Amino acid sequence: MDQSRRIYRELIDLEEVIPRIERYVKLAPLGIEEIPVYFSTGRILAENVKAKINLPPYTRSLMDGYAVISDDVKMAYEDSPVKLKVVGRIYAGSCRMITINNGEAVEVATGAPIPYPADAVVPVEYTDEENNIVKVYKRVAPGENVDILASDFVRGETIVYKGTKITSSIIATLISAGVKRIKVYTKVRVGIFSIGNELKYLDEVLNYGEIYDSNSYMISSLVYENGGIPYLEGIVRDDEEEIRRKLDECIRKYDIIVTIGGTSSGLEDLTYRIIDSYKPGIIIHGLKIKPGGPTAIGIADGKIIVALPGFPISCLTAANLVLLPIILRLQGSKIGKLKNINARLLLPVKGFVGKKRIVPVILAKEENGYLAYPYIFHSGSIGKFSKVDGFFIIPAELEGIKSGKIINVYLYPGYEENDVLYFGSHCPLAEKILLEIKNTYNVKIVYMGSLGGLRALKNGISDLSGIHLIDEETGSYNVSFIRKIGVDNVLLIKGYRREQGFVYRKGLNIDGLEDIIKKGYRFINRNKGSGTRTLTDVLLKRYAVEKDISFQEITRKIKGYNFEVKTHDSVGLAISQGLVDVGVAIRYIAYKYNLDFTPIAFEEFDFVVKRKSLSKIAVKYFVENIRNLILNHIKGMEGFEVYGETGRIINL
Repeated sequence: MDQSRRIYRELIDLEEVIPRIERYVKLAPLGIEEIPVYFSTGRILAENVKAKINLPPYTRSLMDGYAVISDDVKMAYEDSPVKLKVVGRIYAGSCRMITINNGEAVEVATGAPIPYPADAVVPVEYTDEENNIVKVYKRVAPGENVDILASDFVRGETIVYKGTKITSSIIATLISAGVKRIKVYTKVRVGIFSIGNELKYLDEVLNYGEIYDSNSYMISSLVYENGGIPYLEGIVRDDEEEIRRKLDECIRKYDIIVTIGGTSSGLEDLTYRIIDSYKPGIIIHGLKIKPGGPTAIGIADGKIIVALPGFPISCLTAANLVLLPIILRLQGSKIGKLKNINARLLLPVKGFVGKKRIVPVILAKEENGYLAYPYIFHSGSIGKFSKVDGFFIIPAELEGIKSGKIINVYLYPGYEENDVLYFGSHCPLAEKILLEIKNTYNVKIVYMGSLGGLRALKNGISDLSGIHLIDEETGSYNVSFIRKIGVDNVLLIKGYRREQGFVYRKGLNIDGLEDIIKKGYRFINRNKGSGTRTLTDVLLKRYAVEKDISFQEITRKIKGYNFEVKTHDSVGLAISQGLVDVGVAIRYIAYKYNLDFTPIAFEEFDFVVKRKSLSKIAVKYFVENIRNLILNHIKGMEGFEVYGETGRIINL
């Protein structure tokens, strides 16, 4: 075997990562610095802080009114007020020290000092003053509406503790206590660079086979969110000397070095060998998790090198589970736990025996608790990852978890309950409509094809789906599929019509399937379960009957029939790049990508709404306004049209 190829021979559990690192480097705060309190938001306190004054430093009024001796007004009622003599007025900021006697009162503003021996304040709305005599219509108890001196904290009392993360409210506490400067732990400096010949900077033009380097910005944001100082060191090519030079530079400058990419066992991945050439070099190469398994950790000159995988989901998962705990320990932060909830799993999920499987989920709230829909995708799908609400873990010893089980879901920071969950077909017009609703409500949009949308309705996660499925026997749209899949208690809302057709490169002359087959054009198909794939297969079956051959034989004659993509845009993009010649998509795509178009048919794009979801304000708004929403957004869209059925509601 080529010695440059490294297979992960010793995968370790997550729980072993920190102890393994601490054999070589102690994960303790790197240092302490003193800074002004007003500049300390997000920092970690390195000492206990004591109050320098009492708070409040005097007894003060909590509202506008009259300071009184409570015993004087114990017989005050709305129909029998008590009269008191007003002997003074005190406003916030006043330094006057007034005393009162029984039968007297002082008018006070909110925050004003309370005269001795007054022990309560009657709100101004329960009084009536005339000629320095105030009528009191309400009793007050001792201490009512007053803030007694030194009742919040006393001078010398510890008010904020070592290890606390400074927030806006803590800053207010410290300033109120007379504290000007505090000692905090030094921020961790993290140098970050990505490795790969395929990577480009955001302002560069992408060629075929190239992608933008989003990972370094993602990890930089994670470091910043958690109090570290990220330093973006750019992109390094798959060149051993270039990688080594960058590592040498970063080891001199930073506390932690993060490389992204080049950590798997592929022949072109150089990162492992280079890190291992330092002393002591690689100490971890591979974790018993998925995604995130191809993670390596090395030590060089007492600095920690974390080599993260290149696929975004794998990269972020490993960063959260491995890099983040290292950063937090080095700057004295407490290792907090993610918030978690119990939820009922809607679909079975397989595990990976010997590895923990981290499964992303989308959540829906019901009267009886939460539903968790496992949203499975590969490690490169960062766009899909942005739709995820949390995750659950399948232990390494389990083969999987059955549907219906109650699972513990860890919530990602920023999780908000969804007002509407849309699962279904992608359509530019439907997206415009959903985005308008999203301006007011929290709408989660998940594209998974027409059949996927119906299944999501059936298992309970979705409120609303968009579908366009043709029945090959009758030529009608959508109703038969709703019944066939067994989706009950829904409304079918008739939407609009879209023109589907063959989309192809300029200069080709394609009238139909005959041209594609005879001329050997490279075809790109849509994914199984999509409405466009259903339409394509219906056409092929009709063509097979016409030619008196089998459907299977027809599909074998089409070059690329099994080459599938998931969106209309994927079809248009692949053709515009020259990767393929022709596919089936809506006319709008031909217009968008400057391609030619041969019509096949107008199809019906409808919406299916779970009747139970009509209790949600956002869903009710959608149903009641769908016709106007369509009319407002269809203008100027090539290949879309309203028709007589638009907006009609069918109970199913």
